[in-house]
Amino acid sequence: MKTDDLIRALAADTQPGPDLRSLLLARLLPALGLAAVAVWLVLGFRADLGAAMLTPVSVARILLTGVLGIAASRLALLLARPEGRQTARLWPLAAVAAAALGLLAWAYLTTPEGARQMAMVGKTMTTCLVTIPLLSILPVAALHYTLRQGAVTAPLRAGFVAGLSGSGFSAAIYALHCTEDSPLFYVTWYGLAIAGVTLVSTIVGARSLRW
Repeated sequence: MKTDDLIRALAADTQPGPDLRSLLLARLLPALGLAAVAVWLVLGFRADLGAAMLTPVSVARILLTGVLGIAASRLALLLARPEGRQTARLWPLAAVAAAALGLLAWAYLTTPEGARQMAMVGKTMTTCLVTIPLLSILPVAALHYTLRQGAVTAPLRAGFVAGLSGSGFSAAIYALHCTEDSPLFYVTWYGLAIAGVTLVSTIVGARSLRW
């Protein structure tokens, strides 16, 4: 390499990298907006949405999944940097999981024994398990695309949090339609849908986010 070429390369290395937070917002927000429009046009928001938003056990679905999406997206931004392997801590995700399991245990104990199976199975289990992964496609893709513009050193972990973030936000959007208010239902089936998306995202990320 000639001296002039070396100088130009060193100068280029000092230029600030892309603002991944802004890039992620510019991609993730439209993807989530499209997901919300799809739910509205295809499934429709629940007729009693206003009243449901005032019911703690119902609004907990949106809070849990929304907080999961936010926590996981923040971890994704950390993991987009070379030092992310050392600085990213997964305890916020564990806290959300613990809250969900606590809510599930509370619902189990407070639901009459004869009504537990009906509350858990519900009437829209299949719709839930199909719709949340479909809604997650664009948000998870937006997260993966943004991560590829960073410097990921833990691709497996980055794919994992990308899946949690995209599917968490998508589950919160789906909750605007879902009328199954028992935590026995939504912790179980939302959780399984999120886990499925996260598994696929982790497998894809382990390959596509590797340098």
